[in-house]
Amino acid sequence: MKTKASFRRTAMSDSSGDPLAWRGHRDLPERISDDLTRRIMAGEFRNGDRLVEADLAGFYNVSRGPIRDAIRILTNRGLADFYPRRGAVVGGFDTETLADALNIHATLSGFSARYAALMWTPPALAELTRRVEALEALARDETCKPLRFALTSGRIGTALARCSDSAILQRTMMSNANDIIWALLWREFHVDFRTPERRRENAEIWREVLTHVTARDAEAADRTMQELIFQCRDEALKVLKPGEGDEETDPRRVLHNDLSRFRSSGS
Repeated sequence: MKTKASFRRTAMSDSSGDPLAWRGHRDLPERISDDLTRRIMAGEFRNGDRLVEADLAGFYNVSRGPIRDAIRILTNRGLADFYPRRGAVVGGFDTETLADALNIHATLSGFSARYAALMWTPPALAELTRRVEALEALARDETCKPLRFALTSGRIGTALARCSDSAILQRTMMSNANDIIWALLWREFHVDFRTPERRRENAEIWREVLTHVTARDAEAADRTMQELIFQCRDEALKVLKPGEGDEETDPRRVLHNDLSRFRSSGS
């Protein structure tokens, strides 16, 4: 029987070239954590597999320091657990983990929209408007690539946080967006915005968020922003549906907001 360490090396030996070469300008621990996250989501590592620092340092050709930092990032993402005297082990990945992460992100995003509605300044609102208009232009282009659309949609979230006039909220939103596995799912697996219809739907609800923020309707902005993230969650869950023998996502985790009263009010 293979040991956990030999399993890990076998799983990782299938990669060709430098596994970190293409991962942009993120720092080394982030690039390592992104690569390990992808491998966990792809099933190369299973729940309970040990993450041995020496083995990982050898595979990535780095010292143990960046590996420790990468494991901390995995822990923040809910994909690893650390135990005294045992070290780090894979916590596993399932659709309920994804649903929980995105529900938390929806709550934070809604709060960001609420603050934006209360606190925006004309320059910040003008930037937010430009970002939404850029997304709408992409939504009209049926050949738009999903990743390009996802990145543009994400930039609206950044502009929305700037409207909040809260440095701590902006830092929290950035940290959460970088830590949650949704961001990596976008980059690696293109789990959303794969059809022109879905891209138009996302652009339309961003327009609703902008309308409510502009009108300083904090509650409507909050609830509509939450629903935007809930829709992204549902699309990801469709792509990552459980395999045979896996449990379905608990429906109590699939939250939604009724936006009809905000839409009927004409705000």
